[in-house]
Amino acid sequence: MRAPYRPKRILISGATGTIGRALLPSLAGFQVPLRILQHQTSVNGILGRRAARGESADTKVDVVRGDLLKAASLRGIAEGCDVVVHAAARTGFRNLGRDVQRRINVSGTEALLSEAQSAGARLFVLLGYTGTVQEREDPSRPVNEDTPPEGIYESEYVRMKFESEAMVLEANRAGGMATLVVSPGVLAQPGAETILGGFVKAFVTRELPFRLLSDVWLAITGGSDVGRCVAAAIEAGRGGRRYFVTGDCVRLGAVYDLLADLSGVPAPRRRVPDLLVEELGLLTPLLPRQSFLRQLVLPRELVLHLKRLAPVDNTRTRAELGFTPTPLRTALSAMIEEGTKR
Repeated sequence: MRAPYRPKRILISGATGTIGRALLPSLAGFQVPLRILQHQTSVNGILGRRAARGESADTKVDVVRGDLLKAASLRGIAEGCDVVVHAAARTGFRNLGRDVQRRINVSGTEALLSEAQSAGARLFVLLGYTGTVQEREDPSRPVNEDTPPEGIYESEYVRMKFESEAMVLEANRAGGMATLVVSPGVLAQPGAETILGGFVKAFVTRELPFRLLSDVWLAITGGSDVGRCVAAAIEAGRGGRRYFVTGDCVRLGAVYDLLADLSGVPAPRRRVPDLLVEELGLLTPLLPRQSFLRQLVLPRELVLHLKRLAPVDNTRTRAELGFTPTPLRTALSAMIEEGTKR
């Protein structure tokens, strides 16, 4: 076993996003300078929260401007950084703005990867998504980090994630820059606007009168687990590999029952047929953004994607990185507490 790698300076993209905010505490734990790529969202808020926790005392933070849509704005951005962590992405399963989404998620990844190579970085870590491997023609068989993706997707967003992951893994060079992909599943992060967060909030506030998609598999990732696993991958990860940041992988029906047990709110008994959920997804673009119905209706692309997800086994990630995920009951309890506050 090789000695853990100790980074000297880390460049982080997407630090103000949901995943990026989950990364910062663990990356600050290295107590090395951090360079944060800022586009539009100010980083002052997250830096203020870090200072309140006392994290900035030992960590120098350098904020630089750049735009993944404009490769020229990234020139030289990785100079002096031996590790690049790329968490920036435009997420979304709604079929809107796909051209810009592709330019950010695929072309932007290519541009940042090129800058890391030119700067002589030692390691490039991409935040991926387990769904690029999970989505299968036959979702009954479990998949793991070494299962080849089938590359056939119901969602253009997931296809973009697949393309960017493949690009990064193919760029791995022995004796040169190592590249790897760290992939969360469905994020369980209190306070974040995520699919699971909206579901939990609707459940505990009794705004979810029906069971939806009870048979789909969810590989659930605790918010703090993302940062811990990325930090472990920097220290001990192997180039050219994929790592899954997941804990329990359960069917959505089991999540209903667990939420009922933890919150005391009865789980709904009536079930909406999957086909109806799928067809209702066609209404998503027509509903007002703040509409109550929009909170309950899932985009059709997302529904089709969820129905094709296989269960996940991440035994290799746990063994190679010494990763222990947050128990599902703990993650959901924190989300329930947050959901009842808001």
